[in-house]
Amino acid sequence: MRKKERQLVTIGLVVLFAAIAWWAYSGHASPGVILNLGDNTSEETTYQLAVANLQASVDQATGHVTVSFSLTNEEHFNISSVEILYALNVADPNNATYTALNATAANGTYSAEIPASFGDTVYYKVKVVYEGGELVTDVQTITVSDTTAPTATLSIDYNATTGNATITINASDNDAIDKVVLFYAVTADGNLTNVTFSNVTLNVSPYTYTLTVDSNTTDTTYYYLDVYAEVYDLSSNMARVPANGTVQLYANETKTITG
Repeated sequence: MRKKERQLVTIGLVVLFAAIAWWAYSGHASPGVILNLGDNTSEETTYQLAVANLQASVDQATGHVTVSFSLTNEEHFNISSVEILYALNVADPNNATYTALNATAANGTYSAEIPASFGDTVYYKVKVVYEGGELVTDVQTITVSDTTAPTATLSIDYNATTGNATITINASDNDAIDKVVLFYAVTADGNLTNVTFSNVTLNVSPYTYTLTVDSNTTDTTYYYLDVYAEVYDLSSNMARVPANGTVQLYANETKTITG
């Protein structure tokens, strides 16, 4: 090959390699995926880590609060910890000391149980730590309210010798009983039409009250005692016992009745 021909070939190769370099530099070749955690970016898509479906619920059996949520785009982030931060009954939630709970994941949902009690005000937020940064949500709040009514039974023990009746209300609640309001009426025939009930408030367990039904037990006149009660818990939930009507006692002999 002549010298001039060799020079032309060399020049051609230089031009070819220059064209290839320009083509690659202009972006036609894949540059790969460049990650910037916290705002992860590829050539086409930007990913943002976010907390979604954040909600809190009260366990009516214990007063504990369960906080649950999901993380959007978590698969694109190198996450090292997911926590629920909480504070109870603080004056300034923005400057309070928060306790951390590790959130556990199941089927794409994170959750943690806050050991609160009925009547507490719970402040909480989510904190996610990942490589290069962290995500912290705004503070949320929930008041732990008891929405479950108490349960109760009522019994009357009548002593025909003394003419006295002792009324007992057995009551329980998932939180605590506040008071029992007992309503009672003594009539000659058990007809409650236009009858005004007397009432007494009982604040200490056992909730019992004794009253005189028959002040003269030596004759053959017998009276009727009708009672019912309203049982209130600390959240003002009320249970009536019996649910309708009254428990009626015919005071003709010693006996116990329940309702």
